[in-house]
Amino acid sequence: MLAQIFMNKTKFFLNLTILFFAFKSYSNPSDTLNIMTYNIRLDVKSDGVNQWNNRKEGIVSIIKEEKPDVFGIQEGLPHQIDYLSNQLDEYTVIGEGRDGGNNGEYSAIYYKNKKFKLLKTETFWLSETPEYPSIGWDAALNRIATVGVFVTVNSNKKMIVYNSHFDHIGKVSREKSVNVILNHISENDFTNHPIVVMGDFNAAPEDIPIKLLSKYLDDSFNISSKNKPQGTFNAFELKSKLTKRIDYIFTKNIEVFKFKHIHKKLPNTLWPSDHLPVFISVSL
Repeated sequence: MLAQIFMNKTKFFLNLTILFFAFKSYSNPSDTLNIMTYNIRLDVKSDGVNQWNNRKEGIVSIIKEEKPDVFGIQEGLPHQIDYLSNQLDEYTVIGEGRDGGNNGEYSAIYYKNKKFKLLKTETFWLSETPEYPSIGWDAALNRIATVGVFVTVNSNKKMIVYNSHFDHIGKVSREKSVNVILNHISENDFTNHPIVVMGDFNAAPEDIPIKLLSKYLDDSFNISSKNKPQGTFNAFELKSKLTKRIDYIFTKNIEVFKFKHIHKKLPNTLWPSDHLPVFISVSL
């Protein structure tokens, strides 16, 4: 009887110890990273009440509240990039405009400069000639992807992050853009490393570009069947039902344990952007 009690107690404390260290590892801040993608909507006068100057403080507020370690933005014009950089001093930004250099909209990546070391960055074009500014296939505009190769300062773990914005008109362009990114991953021998591919892909889950990405990468949305709202595009409509999902975070070789669409409005009840941010928490 005493032997049985001893064995039961030993088993109990062994299980408790395993749970403790498992939780400690899972919740270790050095291993947990928050990642976000956000189409911030370019600054254009035709947006009227939804112009950038009426929204920019709200966008910064969301970023500061959610505290992503890495986040990608789409549609950022140079002065919008400058504004975010000035407001978010714990972040460093990488990327260039889609017309080359500091010209045109960015698909920029911001990262916490005390948490990551940048090893390499590149912006390439989603076209037959990715090396220089160009329009691909049936696209209406130049389209780009920005990539950053990072290592975590505390644990020296590598992570490759892609951020992009696919064309809103060209169906062929959207499909071919997936191949350009996947080829870049393969040609740079990134396949076995933790990878994030995020952005506004202007495609629904049932469309070919998303099916192609899902064939090789994991759609972080799928970790939960209870994601609400389903959609990420609100078109600045205050009563939008948020059913159109066109913003994504795909991963590979990464454990995703949290996912959400951030559907917060400004104090004046306006949307901060015509897209919702997509947010995940991961462990490398």
